[in-house]
Amino acid sequence: MKIFLAYNSTFFITILTVILSQSAQSQTEIESSIRSSSFIIENFEISYYSIFNDSDYYSLDLDKLKFGFSNINFKSWKDNSTLQPKLEFIGPKVSVENLILKAEVYRPNWIINEKLKRLYSRQSIPRLGIIEIDKAIILYNTDNGQHPSSINDLIVKNYIDLGKKPFNNSLWNYSMDLPKRIFARPSKGNPIPETKVISYDFTQKEFLLDPLIDSLKKTPMIKWIYNFEIDSVSASSSSELNIKHNKNYSDFSLMMEQGNFRINNIRFTALPQNKIKDKTFIGLRELSISSKNLTINGEYDSTLIFHNGEGQFKIDDFELKIPEDLGKEPEIERFLSQIGVRNNSLSIRSVELGIKMLNQFTGNLFFEVSTPFIKANFNGNLSFRQKNIKTSEIKFHNAELIIRPIALGIKKWIRNWESSKKITLKRKGPAIIIKLNGSLNSLDLQALKNITIF
Repeated sequence: MKIFLAYNSTFFITILTVILSQSAQSQTEIESSIRSSSFIIENFEISYYSIFNDSDYYSLDLDKLKFGFSNINFKSWKDNSTLQPKLEFIGPKVSVENLILKAEVYRPNWIINEKLKRLYSRQSIPRLGIIEIDKAIILYNTDNGQHPSSINDLIVKNYIDLGKKPFNNSLWNYSMDLPKRIFARPSKGNPIPETKVISYDFTQKEFLLDPLIDSLKKTPMIKWIYNFEIDSVSASSSSELNIKHNKNYSDFSLMMEQGNFRINNIRFTALPQNKIKDKTFIGLRELSISSKNLTINGEYDSTLIFHNGEGQFKIDDFELKIPEDLGKEPEIERFLSQIGVRNNSLSIRSVELGIKMLNQFTGNLFFEVSTPFIKANFNGNLSFRQKNIKTSEIKFHNAELIIRPIALGIKKWIRNWESSKKITLKRKGPAIIIKLNGSLNSLDLQALKNITIF
């Protein structure tokens, strides 16, 4: 491992006015500059192995880390009542090359835990229904001196209401065999036909053991091999900060001429017990954030005003490989199938978000996403009201959202939504067009959610 500290500077202080007397008003000006300053680490390696728990192992390898500033210029003016410092600098400049983090640990199987969560979620509605039926039976028995002969008795005599949760859920049917059992069975419309019957012991007041849940809960801890890699990280900016402070008020202004942040080739894998089919993989070829000519000023309290500037966020070639055992979960399998995803591998070609503020009142917003199953882009003018962060308001003007569904499953979802709402969305060829005008707070966001839940 090598560590370097590089420092190249010139420093000068100039006193413009000399104190003439102890009681006279004084003015001072201080100036300083640093051409460059940096901290560098090369060929860094570290590993950790617990002598108390020989199952855990961690290692970190890093080819190079560099952090520094350049062209730092500081100037401060002060009299008896006011302090006005000004700071110009390029940085921080950050670069990271070939970061690799590895770990081998024995931990619970998160895939099994996720399967359990989904099982419990699927059973939450029918279990609640059974509990409500149990309460209704007890009340019916108190009022009538006998058990109801069927669920229909409870319905007819208003002990349960089919219009309220959980009985308004059409995915489950309920029956009973008193005084022994209450049952919840999946209906024909249940999208998960493998769903098991849920049984409740009316005498013991407990649900009967589910063999699948019992076996999953008994799964032992397994060895996980984690690997996280980044080829490179870079960041740089050029800024100017001005501050004015006295006993009555304090404010500041920040001008960022340019700022850039970029990560290249991120890869993460999680392998359980050498089961290749259940390997999780997350990959991203590039992530970048940039800004240009950004101007902000405000006071130290809650007031903050953006005057102008441009910003962009972009990712390219994102990939998520879902473990096969988790991909077989009914909800996940059905979702992936409907959007045309194969081999449990979900990809996003690109996502780009850009905003340009012309002044503190107006700007433009652009958004685009491209995937193998859907494409969408948004473009529109914005207006801002910036009193402070809590009361800021954003309005759209002549904004347009264009959605291009590619997968047949998504096209079917949209058609079903149109049928249920008895409306037809505006189209231009295969593309769906949605116009947006007005305050972001008052838009019909629920309608947009219904359209774009894919």
